[in-house]
Amino acid sequence: MPEQPEASVETAGGGAFPAPHFDVRDFARTAAGSHRERLGLESYRSARLTDDTLRALRYLQIIERATMTHLRSVLVTATHKDARITAFLVTWAYEKYWIADALEQIILAHQPEGAEADRSPFITPVERTIRESIVANIIGVPMIAVHMALGTVDEWLTQAAYRRLADLDGNPQLAQTIAEFLEVKERQLDFFEAQARFRLTESPRARSLTRKRLARTPWPIGAKAEPDSETRWFLTHLFSGAPEVVDEIDARVDTLPGQSGLRLIRKAARL
Repeated sequence: MPEQPEASVETAGGGAFPAPHFDVRDFARTAAGSHRERLGLESYRSARLTDDTLRALRYLQIIERATMTHLRSVLVTATHKDARITAFLVTWAYEKYWIADALEQIILAHQPEGAEADRSPFITPVERTIRESIVANIIGVPMIAVHMALGTVDEWLTQAAYRRLADLDGNPQLAQTIAEFLEVKERQLDFFEAQARFRLTESPRARSLTRKRLARTPWPIGAKAEPDSETRWFLTHLFSGAPEVVDEIDARVDTLPGQSGLRLIRKAARL
């Protein structure tokens, strides 16, 4: 993984703020929208993806779509009070929406003409949202570190999943599309990781809360939108033949302040 810039800089008043190198306004202005024109869908007529690849793409599409459910829970907490983070997260969700749309188009290209996309809605129980809001607002600012760390780990995992999928299938058009997705996701990770490292370094309480939340989160974020059996299949299909990738992700988690030894992805993948 490329070296990250410093997580904070000193301000004129002697304070510091996270991810100063990241221009959120530029991020919003240059957000990646529709990928449809570059998907090369016609190529799949002569070089179809395997059934396992299509199944994995469907899972990823659902995970990317589930971002709005996750965001809804995040933005009822103290995280919403940070305007810079809110602007980032709204743009992040927009980019993930278009990645999900692209995945949907690839899947539809392998179905009979006239097939309709699965547009079943994601529903977050109102009680859960209210409970999350009350608890998180009592906790306050340390919840920002939790959300930034969740985003960081999820990006590490999903980026690794996309790379493994490209390697396993070998379809050149899919590899090209995934490379485009990864460019988008690397910029997202840049913000998440710098924010997470800064906030975890600054607050012992944030480190403790984050450790508890990471340990009980179903991975990847959005996994609750699918049956456990489908998540197990997805992780096994992608990573059972590459346990070193799982170990690398867990090693990255170890580098987050106060988060060492969790073995999150190995436990999630049951390897």
